[in-house]
Amino acid sequence: MSRLIHMLRWDAVIQARSGFWIAALVASSPWAAVLFSLSQKQADFVLPAMIFLDVSLIGTMFMAGVYFLEKNEGSLHALAITPMKTWEWLVSKLLTLTFLATVMSVALMVSKKGWSAPWGYALIAFVCINVTFTMIGFLLASPFDRFTNFIVVNSFVFAILNLPSLAFFDIHSPLYWLLPSQPALLMLRGAFDGMPFTTFAGYFAIQLVWMGALFVLCIRQFHRNVSQRLGG
Repeated sequence: MSRLIHMLRWDAVIQARSGFWIAALVASSPWAAVLFSLSQKQADFVLPAMIFLDVSLIGTMFMAGVYFLEKNEGSLHALAITPMKTWEWLVSKLLTLTFLATVMSVALMVSKKGWSAPWGYALIAFVCINVTFTMIGFLLASPFDRFTNFIVVNSFVFAILNLPSLAFFDIHSPLYWLLPSQPALLMLRGAFDGMPFTTFAGYFAIQLVWMGALFVLCIRQFHRNVSQRLGG
């Protein structure tokens, strides 16, 4: 536990010094500008979709940024020869990046809905979306040596994973359930539109299964694409 706490502190400092918080503000600013120009009714309609896209973007891109930053600086090599466990490295990234994305999402909601927003369901949905996309970001980034190569693949995969967001505009398909983003998106919709607790809990349970599977894949991917390359 002490190693994880140390890693959390280290990641928080590095991400702040490397401009991740500034980048998050820049990424969220266009959404805030659009919301500012809309009426309350229009904003209520588009806000869930905006938050979903913003959180998922921060998850994939920022995780890739952290991965390539540490790879270029040699931090990943140090991890391979220290007692730090792979799961501790991954959990630290998930916690720090999810906190960052959640702060941005809360700011977007407060800017248009104030503090009376449905925070219970919404915060759970924010966390699930970011954790899911952060792990996907690692899975997409780890096979590559350069960020530019990752961008090409991520653009394609990101578009597919965000297809369920079309449901906000009444474009539905049962194929959305093949994607790990579907349950979390429904949770987010439930936060805004109202949803029975049992329905929300069901979506949450499905999302937990997806996140568990992605976590296992990330650990395996780390050992395959990071530890073995570095001789760990």
